[in-house]
Amino acid sequence: MNRLIALLRREFWEHKSAFRTVPLVIGGIHIALLLMTIFTTAHIDNELYTFKEGVRMLAQQPVEFRSTHINDLMIASSVFFTGVLSVVVFFYLLGSLFDDRKDRSILYWKSMPASDALTVASKLLAAMLIAPVMFWLVLILTQIAIAIIASIMVLSIGENPWTLFLSVSNPLSAWSMILLSYLASAIWFLPLYAWLLLASSFAPRIPFLFAVIPPVIFAVLQLWIEFLRTFTLNPSLFGLVGEWVANSPAILSVQVHNGETTLAMGWVSDGTFDHAITVANIIDRLFSLPMLYGLVVAAVFLAGAVWLRRRATDS
Repeated sequence: MNRLIALLRREFWEHKSAFRTVPLVIGGIHIALLLMTIFTTAHIDNELYTFKEGVRMLAQQPVEFRSTHINDLMIASSVFFTGVLSVVVFFYLLGSLFDDRKDRSILYWKSMPASDALTVASKLLAAMLIAPVMFWLVLILTQIAIAIIASIMVLSIGENPWTLFLSVSNPLSAWSMILLSYLASAIWFLPLYAWLLLASSFAPRIPFLFAVIPPVIFAVLQLWIEFLRTFTLNPSLFGLVGEWVANSPAILSVQVHNGETTLAMGWVSDGTFDHAITVANIIDRLFSLPMLYGLVVAAVFLAGAVWLRRRATDS
């Protein structure tokens, strides 16, 4: 366990720009855009009349309405963080086993008292735990900063931010759901993470091409052969990957239910899973038959990555 913790620390400090700096930049962008909006509104809105009217109308809404919409707003603000997090994890895993061979440090790391399986596990856990937790912590700090700025704005027009939105909001509920979604998504996308590690372990150069081109070629051939057999374009690897993303527990889109638009997990495309953001729906995905198949595929890819890591040299 101590060796695994040491390896995780190594991953964090070697990639702190991706795990720490990137989410801080995203949070800074959110705050900067809010301040720009405030200054622009103050410049074109005479004595903040529109803002005052908006606050007045919000204060007239029932407590349940304000509580629900503030919670939805907090969760919705995580979508941009989620998108950037997925890009960071994608390229981190692509380079995780390739960079050691590229800079010829692999023999040094192999001389350390840590097995190749433990090294691969540390890189996988860094993508599944360190990256999402760091993005989540920065998201919390960003939302706290935004709440402070919003409170100052409300105070500046003589209203009480505590009664308006602070006392009716439930940030712990929103933050818990976002974190659960992040961690559940890491498990759901384990087959993809394992494939990226496998590609990183065997790619002689440009691991992005070796991770993307083989599946694309396979999917195109699959479509072509099926078209020659049946003159139809039946579901292929493209459709499988698309369906996997659509059914993920990541909060990515909205859905219309009973005439009301709400946030949703994945992309609402079919009825395989319920896309409402609830703990039960997340658990339903993680204990489903597709998840079991995905874990089997991930185990095969990870075994291949460990085997290739054992055989790897600096050449």
